[in-house]
Amino acid sequence: MTQGRILIIDDDEVDRKAARRALERSGWNGVIATAENAQAAMAQLHAERFDCILLDYRLPGQDGLDLLQQLGSTPGMTTPIVMLTGEGNEMIAVEAMKRGAFDYLPKSQLAPDTLYRIVAQALENARLQQALADAQAQLERQALYDILTNLGNRNLFRRDLTRSIASAQRSGKPFGLMVMDLDKFKAANDQFGHDAGDSVLAEFGRRVLAVGRANDAFYRLGGDEFTALIEACDAGDTPSVAERIRSAVSAPFQYTGQTINIGVSIGIAIFPKDGSTEDSLLKAADNAMYRAKRTGTGIAAA
Repeated sequence: MTQGRILIIDDDEVDRKAARRALERSGWNGVIATAENAQAAMAQLHAERFDCILLDYRLPGQDGLDLLQQLGSTPGMTTPIVMLTGEGNEMIAVEAMKRGAFDYLPKSQLAPDTLYRIVAQALENARLQQALADAQAQLERQALYDILTNLGNRNLFRRDLTRSIASAQRSGKPFGLMVMDLDKFKAANDQFGHDAGDSVLAEFGRRVLAVGRANDAFYRLGGDEFTALIEACDAGDTPSVAERIRSAVSAPFQYTGQTINIGVSIGIAIFPKDGSTEDSLLKAADNAMYRAKRTGTGIAAA
């Protein structure tokens, strides 16, 4: 434990210097910043990232427990906090832990080895908590996103479709649903192999994200079947996005020097004109897609 950034929040200059000396003697050679009051501390915390905070119990205008609670309710604030006090009061220690402190240390015990142990434990705990949060976020992403294309999967599509309908019912604004199926994909997959097919699917994901608007959402249902939700659309929004997708897919795909030509058939349905429920809207867009594929038009509206 020699690197990182620590913030000491204490109104007493002597105590601030004592905490700094203890850290330096413990082997800490990272950044040590100080703040004399809650306002100065918050300004630094908004401007910079710290790995650990040493917080004095008694501060002018606002005691350390109140600041501890304020920090705990600050969005994105995960920095471990060690409460320091000149009083060996167990009640203060219990209250500090309740309000989110990692640990509690009387200033009479502010020896280098003791401070080293507590700060090292705080940093390791923060590292483990972040690793756990990252793992949880990864699991949640895997449950909702297609790894190959980085588009939403069937689970996310169904969730978002439900939300889009609820939002449209509240606002009275329509939205568009597109069902897309790649043309000549199976033939290309058979000719060039599954790795080439995966490359085409991944590139298709990149292309639709590139031509979509910020509020357009794209999903892979499975195989070469895709959908898109075009939120709060005007009359020409969904056809316009569909045309950009068709144009983007018409450009040849490349795989290990091989040129692969495919197309896309797109069916469009508008809520609530073409369907007022999830299933009826999806069926309308699906039927339109099959009509586009059958007639060779590429794009068809319900």
